[in-house]
Amino acid sequence: MELWAYPYLFYYLGMFAFWMLAMHRQILFWLYLWQLKEYHPGRFLAHFETRKGKSIFLNPLFLGKIAALLFFAGYYYFVHKIGLIIGLALALYLLQGVRTFWGIFCRNLIHPELTQKSVFLIAAAHFVVFGSGLAIFGLLLGEMSLIHFAVSAFCLMVIDILMPLIISLVVLGLQPLTIWKKNKILNQAREIIKGRTDLSVIGIAGSYGKSGVKDLLAHILSQKYKVLKTRANQNTEMGVSQTIINDLKPEHQIFVCEIGAVHKGKIAQTAGIVKPRIGILTGINQQHLGVFGGQKNIVDAKFELLEALPENGTAILNFTSPLVRDNFDAKKDGISAQKIIFAGNDIFASDIQAKIDNLSFILNYQDQKIKIDTNAKGAWMAETIILSIAGAASAGMELAAVAAIVNQTDFTPFNLELKRVGPFLTKKGPTLFEEINIINSTYSANSDGVMAHLDYLKLWSGKKAIIMPCLIELGKESKKIHFEIGQKIAAVCDLAIIATKDCFKEIKAGALSAGMKPENIIFSDKPKKISELLQTRLTAGDILLLEGRLPQEIIREIAG
Repeated sequence: MELWAYPYLFYYLGMFAFWMLAMHRQILFWLYLWQLKEYHPGRFLAHFETRKGKSIFLNPLFLGKIAALLFFAGYYYFVHKIGLIIGLALALYLLQGVRTFWGIFCRNLIHPELTQKSVFLIAAAHFVVFGSGLAIFGLLLGEMSLIHFAVSAFCLMVIDILMPLIISLVVLGLQPLTIWKKNKILNQAREIIKGRTDLSVIGIAGSYGKSGVKDLLAHILSQKYKVLKTRANQNTEMGVSQTIINDLKPEHQIFVCEIGAVHKGKIAQTAGIVKPRIGILTGINQQHLGVFGGQKNIVDAKFELLEALPENGTAILNFTSPLVRDNFDAKKDGISAQKIIFAGNDIFASDIQAKIDNLSFILNYQDQKIKIDTNAKGAWMAETIILSIAGAASAGMELAAVAAIVNQTDFTPFNLELKRVGPFLTKKGPTLFEEINIINSTYSANSDGVMAHLDYLKLWSGKKAIIMPCLIELGKESKKIHFEIGQKIAAVCDLAIIATKDCFKEIKAGALSAGMKPENIIFSDKPKKISELLQTRLTAGDILLLEGRLPQEIIREIAG
């Protein structure tokens, strides 16, 4: 090696080491995003229609990398400015490498949840990316010259910029293998269910309310039977199958199965595995409209559960949902179940009394009237309770016994999280007030939920505030829905902080049209700024609603 090459090689090795650290961070982030979107290409691409998604590319760092590549693209510039190229590349990846190392040290590096599939994809992505980098480095060592140093640095930056495409190709390229393994798991679960003729399966589908009905119904049934339910939000065909394989025991008598989907055919596929005898359709709205490609597709997908029921099955439909009620006539010929129960007609709640920490109503079913009195929060919980009672009665429990269980149930685990926090701590010390009430509804987000939670917020005294992001995957209906949310906010809230900008304009327009002052509808995605706004606007005893899938850093800043 000639003497002139040693300084360049030293700088290059430093750049390469930090480049690998930076690429490690990128690999984890892009696989996290793919996993978040359930490895669904439509949902993954839909993310980049949001401002948050666009900001991944439309930011100074990414645009600067592209500008640098274009700047260094000329052959003569490479030859004569090799030191500058290596120096700038070293500075760039030193910055990103240190950032990655700090994230690892503080354990706050964004990464996918570690599952068998994600670990495999992480390994495959590292092999492809680092293998490409090492190959480029090997070519450099083969023939060391100014142009080779320049081209090598240039190629590493190209890999960096193309990382979203590379990771996407890794995910999609390994689909045949993952599909083979997935089918193996699905078939295993199918065979287990096939051998459990003694097991009664209750399937639950809908745009909203699935988890609430699942949890409450499983709780009620567990007072008489051995019950298994699907975990958290593991409602895909894979999540359901893994629950069957890992958790289903011989002593289980009933399996309460939440079934979700983001395109047609998936609910039918899952139902074909679990073979439900009872199906509950909780409601239909515009959730995931952009991914489904139209409202009709959503309706078709949700009704797949009821169409999968056997002739001796029971279909339970929430007829308080307009899209369920309005589409039933067109769908009823495809439902073979001999018994159909319309929640809202056949079984319904009357004289609903909703208070801050109490919900009571009269349960009406088959000429029976039973008083329901609970500590549930929010009038919408009447739907959840009615559907759960209908499910339990269809599974063989006496109505009076079910009602008694409901009345004795502590609804805290099945309902909104309510806590009191304060004082807020700032750089200037504690705020002037000691305590505010916080409603935490950040588990999921849909338009019906937002409206229902705002209705509950209205029951409180004192000033009322909401922090929420814009909703996603609503397709063409997005602007209309956000305008209506803005109107509702204006009718209930004294202060609204919107944490994402995608449809902030529509929310604000709706709020202003309903009489809200401009200074009371604010966009901010900065946790510290949001905290400061609350400190100046709220006092002890006021109520704050945390709604939708807010970033964790905002939740931690406000609610601890």
